[in-house]
Amino acid sequence: MLSHGLVPSALFLCVCVLYDRHKTRLVRYYGGLVSTMRNLSTISFSSTLANMSSLGTSSFIGEFPISVGAFQRNSFVATLATLGMILGAMYSLWLYNRVVSGNLKPDFLHKFSDPNGREVSIFIPFLVGGSDRPLNYQRKKKGKPM
Repeated sequence: MLSHGLVPSALFLCVCVLYDRHKTRLVRYYGGLVSTMRNLSTISFSSTLANMSSLGTSSFIGEFPISVGAFQRNSFVATLATLGMILGAMYSLWLYNRVVSGNLKPDFLHKFSDPNGREVSIFIPFLVGGSDRPLNYQRKKKGKPM
C-alpha cells in the first residue's frame, strides 16, 4: 500500500513540474526533454519503472505475490489483470518516450530548466520510497524471513 501511494504521487509531481514550466498538458507539444531537463527525465524514468512494477521497485514486492495468488485462485481473472498490467506498462513507456525522447520542440516550449533545490527535496522521499531496499532492510533487521 505504501508503494501505491508513493509512485503515482511521484508521477503527478513530474507532470506538475512540466506544467509549471510550460503551462500545457498536451503531450504532442513535448519532446526531447532529456537534452534540457536531465534530472527530471531520470526521476520520471525511475517513477515510470516503479509504476510498471519492475524488479527492484517497491511495487514489484506487492504486485508479484498478488499475481501469483490470483493465478492460483482464478486464472481467467488473473489473465485479464495481467493483460491490464501489460497495457498499462506499454502506455507508460509510450508516454515517457513521447515526452522525453525525440526532437526538442522550441515552438511550443520556451522555458527549460531542471527541478530546482526545492523541487528536488520534494522528490527525494519518492525515490527512497520507490525502492525496495528500505522495506527489505526492516525485514532483515527484525529477523523475519523474506
